[in-house]
Amino acid sequence: MRLGQLLAFGCLAIGPIARRLMIGPLLAGAGALLAVTLIVFWSARRSFGKLPLTAGGGRLRIGDDDNGAIRRVDVTAWTIDGPSARVYTRSAGWRFKVSAEDAAALRTLLAGAFGAPLVLRRRGTKRARMIAAMVATAGAVVTATAIALETPPLVVVGVPALVFGLAVLGALSQKVR
Repeated sequence: MRLGQLLAFGCLAIGPIARRLMIGPLLAGAGALLAVTLIVFWSARRSFGKLPLTAGGGRLRIGDDDNGAIRRVDVTAWTIDGPSARVYTRSAGWRFKVSAEDAAALRTLLAGAFGAPLVLRRRGTKRARMIAAMVATAGAVVTATAIALETPPLVVVGVPALVFGLAVLGALSQKVR
């Protein structure tokens, strides 16, 4: 998947240059890079979608083959938040998402395979998050009003309030140990 992301960036960089210069070999190279990128993403499609999970023998099997197995000794931590769980290993991280009614089954399956989950809590209180959201909203309103009324001094107040409010809201909404 990382290779595909890197190749996609290459396509975005080389494609416009090749179209602008209209040099045959460069256009062919850009086309070949695009084809390779599509092949990489097509081959990575098995990591998306619904796959069966089975636990047993100190590992969690993902899908039908044995290549997609997470061994208990490789797991450094795992967390669960409703229907979404994350499993962290030394070399990768996995995210499993199920429907809301299957959340308890996912928790039971992962707890049986990897032990107790790492409990996370929100960094900030609900009150602090609400205050940060109100500051961000007020900043957005002041910025929009400043643009509509063409008053630059209000932008000096509105934009920092918007940015600061969103940053604080994001920081306080994170879940930590």
